[in-house]
Amino acid sequence: GARTLAPAMANEANKKLLLKNQAYLARLLYQILSCNAIYCVYRVWYQWDSFSRWHITGELLMLCLYFAMYRFLASAASPRHAPLAQGGALISAGSDLDSKGVIEYTWDLLYTTMFVQLATGLLSDWFALVAVVPPCIGFYYAWTQYVYPWISKPDEPLDAAQEASKKQKSKYGRAR
Repeated sequence: GARTLAPAMANEANKKLLLKNQAYLARLLYQILSCNAIYCVYRVWYQWDSFSRWHITGELLMLCLYFAMYRFLASAASPRHAPLAQGGALISAGSDLDSKGVIEYTWDLLYTTMFVQLATGLLSDWFALVAVVPPCIGFYYAWTQYVYPWISKPDEPLDAAQEASKKQKSKYGRAR
């Protein structure tokens, strides 16, 4: 009765999360392919005269960014199943792609990359400067959260036992 329903009900949330993550990844792939198609058709075909090596380099860089971020999200959302010998049941649906933290930052970077690609392709090459904003924000947070507190932390005062051992080491060091 109730014992057989509990695992199925508990696994229902994993199944819903798995379907939601798969839908997010499918939509994301569609968005990435659409952005690249719009960029290539408009920038390469209609504005071939102004298409240069810099544009090719930028497009290749964006493709690498898309690939890395998509693979990160896909690996975060990858489900875990029990071995087939044990029935192959869904153990975990992976991380929720709506969660906060690194996954949220990855979504922000993806949308920034899409904006930069479409804006540089359709409007002006100057929009490529927007791509500098996320690394600057990352540097700011790394500096304020980790680096500066670490380098500005005062030395802890030595207690009496540490001071005595330090004096003894310096005394023996002078004797040699």
